[in-house]
Amino acid sequence: MTKNTKFGVTMFAISFLALSCKHEPNFDTLQAVSYSTDIAPIISGNCTFSGCHGDSLSKEFKLRNYDEVMKNCEVKPGSPQTSKLYSVVKSLNSEEIMPTPQYNPLTEKQIQLIYIWIGQGAKNN
Repeated sequence: MTKNTKFGVTMFAISFLALSCKHEPNFDTLQAVSYSTDIAPIISGNCTFSGCHGDSLSKEFKLRNYDEVMKNCEVKPGSPQTSKLYSVVKSLNSEEIMPTPQYNPLTEKQIQLIYIWIGQGAKNN
């Protein structure tokens, strides 16, 4: 299997597990998700543009770096279900979901990467 195929199978398995039972997957058996190469691009591409969580004119909290994401998104390492970051990107409530409805939502793959990253301890790697 290619690396992309393995990743796709892993993502499908996580989706299936998340929907089919209340148990967390064993995050140690999944491919490591990196803040710098996987999560930071999602945050910077979808959250830190002008008027949102990135520029100095924004009244909202900032998400320009790891420390700001951890603090302002209330990331609970090892616990995606109790982390605000995961809950707002996965929300079905139009008043709560991020990015807000006027912007494109995150893809399932991006949401799964956030879930795995938090589950693996939300490391600054």
